[in-house]
Amino acid sequence: MIRNGARVLRTTRLRQLGLAVAARPRLVCSPRQLQPALHTYSSTAAAVAPTQTTAKAADPSNPLNLLTPEECEALLTAPGSPYELEMREVAGRKLKAWKHTPRDFATFIRSNMERWADRELLNTPIAAPEPFEARESVTFGEAYERAATIAALLRERGIGVGDRVAVGGVNSTGWVVSCLGVQLLGAVPVLLNNGLVGESQVHCLKLTSPKFVLVDDKLAAQIGTEKIEGVGPVWCWGPTGHLSAEVQEAVTEISSMQARPQLVASVKAGEGLENLGPDSDSIVFFTSGTTSLPKGVLVTQHQALHIIHSSTYQNARTTLRLGAPVSEALKAYDPKPDGVAMLSIPLFHVQGTLTWLMVALHNGSKLVFLRHWSVPTAVKLMVEHRVGRIGGVPAIPAAILASPDLPADFELASTTYGGATPPSDLAQRLVKRWPKMLPGTGWGMTETSAFHTGFNGQEYLAKPHGAGQALPVTEIKVVDPQTRKELPAGEVGLLLARGQNVMKEYVNNPKATAETIDADGWLDTGDLAFIDSFGDLHMSDRVKDIIIRGGENIPSAEVERVLLADPRIAEASAVSVPCDIMGERVGVAVSLAPGVSREDATPLSIAQAAWPKLRYCARPDIVMVLDQLPWNPSQKVLKGEVKKILGAEWERVGRKPLVDSRDAKARQ
Repeated sequence: MIRNGARVLRTTRLRQLGLAVAARPRLVCSPRQLQPALHTYSSTAAAVAPTQTTAKAADPSNPLNLLTPEECEALLTAPGSPYELEMREVAGRKLKAWKHTPRDFATFIRSNMERWADRELLNTPIAAPEPFEARESVTFGEAYERAATIAALLRERGIGVGDRVAVGGVNSTGWVVSCLGVQLLGAVPVLLNNGLVGESQVHCLKLTSPKFVLVDDKLAAQIGTEKIEGVGPVWCWGPTGHLSAEVQEAVTEISSMQARPQLVASVKAGEGLENLGPDSDSIVFFTSGTTSLPKGVLVTQHQALHIIHSSTYQNARTTLRLGAPVSEALKAYDPKPDGVAMLSIPLFHVQGTLTWLMVALHNGSKLVFLRHWSVPTAVKLMVEHRVGRIGGVPAIPAAILASPDLPADFELASTTYGGATPPSDLAQRLVKRWPKMLPGTGWGMTETSAFHTGFNGQEYLAKPHGAGQALPVTEIKVVDPQTRKELPAGEVGLLLARGQNVMKEYVNNPKATAETIDADGWLDTGDLAFIDSFGDLHMSDRVKDIIIRGGENIPSAEVERVLLADPRIAEASAVSVPCDIMGERVGVAVSLAPGVSREDATPLSIAQAAWPKLRYCARPDIVMVLDQLPWNPSQKVLKGEVKKILGAEWERVGRKPLVDSRDAKARQ
């Protein structure tokens, strides 16, 4: 039934599905009608197309008078739908799951690499010693051939289903084909954070005991000569001739080895995978090590591959709410091979691997990588490759939006971001610049195999501080931190999460696993939040002492350990300070060891001593030297007080970092 150009969903149809439907009418309009008005939405006003009217929403948490998550689920997950659901037993618990989740990564990768063989998959920088500007384009077929070759080399050396193989380095073709090669064998890629140094990197390798370690030249130089018990040989996917003689002797270049053709053929035929199934181990990610060293997060094939359906479901839900028929909304699952996305977050991150790389394999679409994040370079590549999608963390679209280099007629189709708190007006600014864009956001963590909740378009614009609704295969609830009793809508408490996507365990850490996942499968996220009466999640605060700079998780302990290694420092406390672009930056307060003068330990000299021992994102942007850090009666540092002191000084200096980030020395 069509009225004034809008499609009104029949409440009788919903009742036929067994749903209790409110008597209020629901007006939904087409995307084309809605776009010109998107930027005018607010969290307190109902949004309508310019020529339409709507009844006032009875629920203040549903100002747009939308179909509820339950109503959308009933329409979109019916039998025969790509989003059809099933009940599945996981660790003795019954959970809702996508019925058509791919069986395993090996099968998923083979079928899609063959399907899209002639299409371009990657445009990436070429590793040193090639010139800085050197880039290469790789088709799905070429990437598949390289991945199968690496798989054959590993199979010849005994690697098979369930064996762990570490993969580490910057975003590159080598990283992608190495990871895919490991997965073609049903083996388990251990995704190293290439930003970690020293003790933390060695810890991750010791924890997971990979039988081989596949890395780029920078990681080869860092760990190639390390003799780590239980860790296998190091291979490098790039040339090593420019590295030290010791590293060249210890590390094997993959290009120097020849794979037997019959083994490559057996990989492509899917042979040797008899013991691989949906519940087999698939990937090890790493947490940021908030209060200690990083933990390894192990997920199964079925848990990780939820992303193929979860990544598109919220688009289907939004399309349905905009007034399209169910048949049109279900097309959100269909591959979109003409899309081009720019990946600005590292592939070792759960979002980089699952939400971007694996979804690109499903879609047959192209990914563009940067050597490191640079707005001018990003804009140049966006124009050159007609990039239609960017995202990762809010700092990325915010920086692109502010760039004077972006042509006025450049069109950006979509952006989805998370991992850090976005500016409350970012979505509105994006839609004002690109009226056809539907920005989106959500919430998730490493332990939930990427995002767990989400929304986009007018829903996000109406609730710019929200993180969206759970998916049909995910659940959230907020409980009292002490009693674990579920709290009513709108009340802040501890956020728990459950679903198909929740991790199997922490590697070799049953105690931490038991403390994090209860007997009913609920994951303690460590975050404070509330859920409104419509079902939208709102993050309130983080329980853990973690700084999020441009989406990079930086444990305060990581920074403090390095500072306390300086003999001039007696105490150190790292906290966040606000930043309009990055969300947060690292601030540090210290007190000096006895006998050390402030002339001998200036803020700049303290920072400079720490910088070489910290990854770039973890380097302090402001340092304050105090007579003594504020303590509580138990002699624990009051981080809240430290944050106030540093925040006041940060504002006094105009939020000016100690060193300009464009300084080449600071980036080394």
